[in-house]
Amino acid sequence: MVAVSFAPAPKVPKFPSSTSPISPRKVHVFPNSPNPRILRPKEERAFVSMPPLSSSSSTALGMSNSAELKAAFPSVVGSNDLLIVGPGVLGRIVAEKWRQDHPDCQIYGQTMTSDHHDELIEVGINPCLRGTKTDNQFPYVIFCAPPSRTADYPGDIRLAASNWSGEGSFLFTSSTSVYDCSNNGLCNEDSPLVPIGRNPRIDVLLKAENAVLEVGGTILRLAGLYISFKYASPKLEHTEVPMSIG
Repeated sequence: MVAVSFAPAPKVPKFPSSTSPISPRKVHVFPNSPNPRILRPKEERAFVSMPPLSSSSSTALGMSNSAELKAAFPSVVGSNDLLIVGPGVLGRIVAEKWRQDHPDCQIYGQTMTSDHHDELIEVGINPCLRGTKTDNQFPYVIFCAPPSRTADYPGDIRLAASNWSGEGSFLFTSSTSVYDCSNNGLCNEDSPLVPIGRNPRIDVLLKAENAVLEVGGTILRLAGLYISFKYASPKLEHTEVPMSIG
């Protein structure tokens, strides 16, 4: 189960270098941090279930501009409209929760290809491809596409941020793997980070976090994502399994 709530975030100062580690005080660990900017659940309304998905569990941010668009960005954007960059497992849970809180909103999902657009339409997400042009910007943008399908993850974040109006929130879902913790020990926002250069995969995440802070966005470092087997395959018994997100 995953709980998601947006809250307006103040602008964050830019970092002096795109290669410098991210200050742990600028980001938030869910859900135990006392930092007021953390995105906390709203009491008993926090937990939501996920709609059934196909065997392909994730639709990532995309690099193709040539495929036919099945939906375009709106000509008018509402005050609660949401853009999900990478509407896969986590993105669809966010969409379900967001629509519960804002039933009149429009939710758009930006993808790599049109392969899963029919699935997105079925769950109420308007699909579009990366590179779709719009003169309007969204007050709420969540970037939950993984870094594995792009050569320039920080660049993709900056591109996604160009669709953000600067109001509401721009949220990036990162990973607690950036913390330099071992032996399954506890960590929080004050824990040390993995030094740049030690792990190429972690370097990508840290540079992506830097790009988010440069545009005034908010970072949410998630420890893991759990879904039910029944959402992945009807042949399996109902049980919860972890899915790595970082």
